Amino acid sequence: MFDITKFILFLLINLLGFFSVGICYVLGVVTGVISTSTPGFDAQHFQTWFFTGTIMTWVVCALFSVAYFFLRGKMKLVFLWAPVYMPFAYGLSILFLPGSS
Repeated sequence: MFDITKFILFLLINLLGFFSVGICYVLGVVTGVISTSTPGFDAQHFQTWFFTGTIMTWVVCALFSVAYFFLRGKMKLVFLWAPVYMPFAYGLSILFLPGSS
């Protein structure tokens, strides 16, 4: 039997995961890790590079989150929330780990 609440939860969490990419970028700008005022900084190139890698991570995790519908137990929640925590962790690691960006 198809449960509409599970599907709506799935969509909302994947949407939240999509927005986690932008949240990482904004955190980088607010904290000063991304300095848009530096003379040699190419904002267009950086945004393309950062968003492409992070969105690709989100897409893969969104595909993995489909397993939520087929698994039982607590493991299904790990797959369901993967589109939120994996791109967020990837984006923050790119921005804040030494030598990453």
